[in-house]
Amino acid sequence: MIYFLSGAQELKKSVTWENLRAHPAPLPVAGELNAVRSLLDAPSCWSVGVETMDRDYADFEQFKQYVGETGVGYGRLQSGWAKTEQKKGKYDFRWLDAHVDGLLAEGVHPWMCLCYGNPVYSKHGHDLNAKLFPDGPIMNAWLRYVKACVARYKGKVTMWEVWNEPDGRKNLDSYALYANLFVRTAQAIREEDPGAKIAAFGSCSPDREYIRQAMELIAAQDGIKYIDYITFHAYWPLPESIIPAIKKLREDIDKYSPSIKLLQGETGCPGQLEYGHAMRNIEWNEYSQAKWDLRQALAHWGLGIPYSFFTMVDLNYGWMLQSFGLIRMNGNKEPVYKRPKFYAVQHVTSVFSSDLEPKEGVKVECAGTREVTCIGVGRKGEAVGCLLWLSGARPSDTLDRLCMDVRLKGLNLKDPVYVDLLTGYIHEISALKTTDGFKDLPLWDSPVLIIERNAI
Repeated sequence: MIYFLSGAQELKKSVTWENLRAHPAPLPVAGELNAVRSLLDAPSCWSVGVETMDRDYADFEQFKQYVGETGVGYGRLQSGWAKTEQKKGKYDFRWLDAHVDGLLAEGVHPWMCLCYGNPVYSKHGHDLNAKLFPDGPIMNAWLRYVKACVARYKGKVTMWEVWNEPDGRKNLDSYALYANLFVRTAQAIREEDPGAKIAAFGSCSPDREYIRQAMELIAAQDGIKYIDYITFHAYWPLPESIIPAIKKLREDIDKYSPSIKLLQGETGCPGQLEYGHAMRNIEWNEYSQAKWDLRQALAHWGLGIPYSFFTMVDLNYGWMLQSFGLIRMNGNKEPVYKRPKFYAVQHVTSVFSSDLEPKEGVKVECAGTREVTCIGVGRKGEAVGCLLWLSGARPSDTLDRLCMDVRLKGLNLKDPVYVDLLTGYIHEISALKTTDGFKDLPLWDSPVLIIERNAI
């Protein structure tokens, strides 16, 4: 396979992707999933990270033409107060215009995180773990910037998120500052755009006491009315371990307002062993990376929670080149090749569009000792399939599959097919079908979709 950049320069081939495709499940191949392009008018619960360009860790012009290929509906940006206002009272939004308009041209709705300080006004920091500021001159300058930003992109940006990881390691006791910052910022957003959607927190994790503490203080300031979404991040090596924490967070938020939605705002897996940032000191590779992202994304889908893949490209922090990207980059911020993770995202967005929904009541029983995750899949209220994968351990770096006898409850399939969401192959499984399941069904530690043929 050969992939082309705009112009004559070609991307390198991905050896891991070609090897994955050369090792399909041991079943007859019936077809392949077709990628869908992003479209502004297509409903979607999927987003991709387009962050850190406020600090120039990536170059949007180098990769923007690939964003629409992912099929996602949304892209997360960071607003960059420090980059926009380098002289007091003088805003230069041209760099951000290119990103907002570039995403829209790709068929992707931008949503924007308002975060980090500005050295023109303070020493609170303009990067990850920047300190929050109280009322006063810095806050007043911040609110002026927020209003200018919202006014400029009204009608283009779908949602405003207030801060990124305010509960980072340097701010663990900052929930009072955050509650005040959120309410003041949300008021400024709604003054400029009364219909704007607003997200709170961008928390490091859904299980933080920080959220509960800050919510109490936001409620005390009559600020719950401003919250449409609560966003959280989660970089946990075992993807499914997040599920109980999300359910508990949902219970806690319902005490304030059941109408507030949860949104996974940023998460992903490295493509190699990292010595810094999330999930460091673990021997990841591009196989386990793609499996992790699929398992994490579909675990959220099973809970009805929109999801943002981190991140579109590897980010160059100067002191390290991060490997979370859908596209591998070089040290010059140029694309090298599309990782298997890129194609996995395409497969998810092409299948899990608005006509499929999580379906309760579908369960699996398997012979053997391996733990299997099962998520029911419905369409128009009827169970039409299920997601299955081996769980209970971190995704492996192998392509091994395990043939298992499977019994399904709450699901009566007539003409099912087997969709491997990593390789993209659609397989025939009629020969394996039994009265209530399948014999010798190949499963692995990456999600497969068993679904009625006419539903795919």
